[in-house]
Amino acid sequence: MHQGKLDRLKGIRDGVDAVFWLRSLQALKDPFADALGGIPPGIFGFVDKELESFKKYGITPLFVFQGVAPGPQHSMFVSRMDQQMELAWQYLAKNQKSEAQKCFAISTSRINGDFVYFIFHHLKHKGYECFQAPYFAGAQLAHFAEQGVVQTVFGPPGLLLYGVQGVVIHIDFQRTTFDWVDLESVLQKWSISRDQFVDACMLAGTEYCLTYPYLNLGHFQPQSSGRFNFDAAVYIIKQAPLINWMQTFPTEDMKNDHVDGYCICKVLVQNSPVLHLTDHVIRPLGAGSPGSPPPQVPHDFSIIMGEKLPKSLYYLMLNGIISHKLPQALAKGEWTDKSQPLVDTREFRDLLVDLSDYRSAALGLIARHLHVGFKKKRILCKAFWDPHPIRQGLSGNEDNLPQEARIIQPEIRKGLRWNISKEAVEAELARQGTDKVDFHFCLNWHAHEFNTDGPLVKDLTEAGGPSCSPNNNALAALVHLMVLEHLELISSEDGGMTVLGDVLKGTPRNLQELCLVALEMMKFGVLSGEPFDPAQPDRPFPEQVNYPKQPVGLQTKSLLLLSRVMSLVPMKLKNEMWNANVHFDLAAFHSLVRILKRTLRQLVEASLASVLLKDLKYVKLLSPGFMCASPKKEDHMQTPAVLPTFMLPRASMGIVVRYFLEYTGSAASFARDIQATFPCCHQPIEDLKTAFRFWEDLRRCVDAIAQQCDAEELNEDMKNASEILYDQQARLQIPIGD
Repeated sequence: MHQGKLDRLKGIRDGVDAVFWLRSLQALKDPFADALGGIPPGIFGFVDKELESFKKYGITPLFVFQGVAPGPQHSMFVSRMDQQMELAWQYLAKNQKSEAQKCFAISTSRINGDFVYFIFHHLKHKGYECFQAPYFAGAQLAHFAEQGVVQTVFGPPGLLLYGVQGVVIHIDFQRTTFDWVDLESVLQKWSISRDQFVDACMLAGTEYCLTYPYLNLGHFQPQSSGRFNFDAAVYIIKQAPLINWMQTFPTEDMKNDHVDGYCICKVLVQNSPVLHLTDHVIRPLGAGSPGSPPPQVPHDFSIIMGEKLPKSLYYLMLNGIISHKLPQALAKGEWTDKSQPLVDTREFRDLLVDLSDYRSAALGLIARHLHVGFKKKRILCKAFWDPHPIRQGLSGNEDNLPQEARIIQPEIRKGLRWNISKEAVEAELARQGTDKVDFHFCLNWHAHEFNTDGPLVKDLTEAGGPSCSPNNNALAALVHLMVLEHLELISSEDGGMTVLGDVLKGTPRNLQELCLVALEMMKFGVLSGEPFDPAQPDRPFPEQVNYPKQPVGLQTKSLLLLSRVMSLVPMKLKNEMWNANVHFDLAAFHSLVRILKRTLRQLVEASLASVLLKDLKYVKLLSPGFMCASPKKEDHMQTPAVLPTFMLPRASMGIVVRYFLEYTGSAASFARDIQATFPCCHQPIEDLKTAFRFWEDLRRCVDAIAQQCDAEELNEDMKNASEILYDQQARLQIPIGD
């Protein structure tokens, strides 16, 4: 490893592995982030500070994000994570906060898919160059470096495997230094060739291949026997080529397992597809020795990487208009949910299965524009709890899969024939006295037109797909209406408003997306005051948490319902770590919120992609911040986004609501005490009032729905909970406000 002064990087364009960079930001390492709902408080402030440092030192970053990447071959450490999570909750129950934080830090990944998605759009909105690689970010960075598009590469040392000559692995803006590794120095130090280096790395183990079992034996360890070190891998690769070592395994099964992994890893290093800048085509990197012809791509390459996608879909991916999940499912025939929630509940697993219909609809919106193979694609759903044969199974091989394997297919619906003109949108914006196209605008426009038999609803059920004028507001209105249709707030049969759509149109604009999420949770039966059940009956929740069990009394049920519902409301938080408690029930609830919101976001992406795949020129209508979910400074309930982002809320509002409901002190000391208990909260009293308004509006919705649909039990529970809320509001003299 070498160290250099930061001024050596001045004036250069730096290719940045975005996920590696995010992992390097110490301020984002908030152990409670996952328990709060997955996004650290102050996230955008911390990122902006780092961006300012790039600017200060004259470094121009080009952020490269991961695209379609095959999942790791082996699910390791799952049981260890379970134990760490259980320990974390036990420590928290005993008020041993720092021990709990350590366990949470080990067992959770704050840099998850949702987090990366929001950062991508935040960076684009701020005007930074962002690129979503078609496949691996590392391979794409290697190509950019080779072509001279970037002068340095900032990422993990593993980039050396792709043939990158030098990699910056750490930048210390405070000390004005950077650390880097150089491929030539590494090869010289160990006196090995580049091919031997790649083989040694594979023997040591990667996420795609297991560590060579004999490496842990003292026989191969010239320095410290009994404990693995990388020198041992170098030592044995010098004795004989990798192929020789593949002959020596204790069992045939173990041999097959390892050899498969090594083959896959070697192919990914040599052949990972990238966007080639010379001819703008996606094809393998071909990272062989300089001057030698690129290695041949194996005939069964698609088993690892999936089918090649149409250019138009790659184009949307490269620009970050669609994230990699939907294209990956269509290419690979797999939909993987590998992240285990912090609290694994029966409700979480049921909801994940129930969301299959929305996933099929999202896949259908894209597949309708692709060739027939994608339209009929059978996609195997894999979740962290599935047995090994399913997790390792392949789509199209159903005969060898267990009976409980879940297969979904793109659902290509007829859909309504929306035809949105620029003039009609402008007229309606003027009629409503607003300048923003959102759910509120679209629901009220639809209701008005339906009542007056206006042009918006004319010929809705006729044959033909949705369309709009080449105008940003017309495009936004079309996508919103398509989403409302797929969520059944507008009926796809006759184009009329459903009961849910009718009640939602009366919700205030700033609460509308939150209310839509709550109604969706109600639709799936996961909005209630009932305690959650453990996913595995033989593995109950940690005893020390003292989590309530069925049946529960009115007070407990009301407390759970009030805190869950109001936890959907975002709080204004300072740019610092969450330094108050987290709550077991709310962590469980927010694992449900996370997967629902992710699915709704995918439905938005698919609706937009469905329009753009018909005419890619419409891409130019999108502003850089069209999906930017960063809260505005002047109003944290507003964002620059043009389309619904379904930003993850943190559970903080629910935690503060519980504190409010359980507070026994006087009204005079409440404001002081709440600020002292939650120093990270900017304006807890104001945010409480917003949460109360949200509760009231949702109550109105549920009350109206209960008169026409089956929601009587939830309506009754909300009425009972309201009495408890009103009593405490009166006692602490905190009205709902304006």
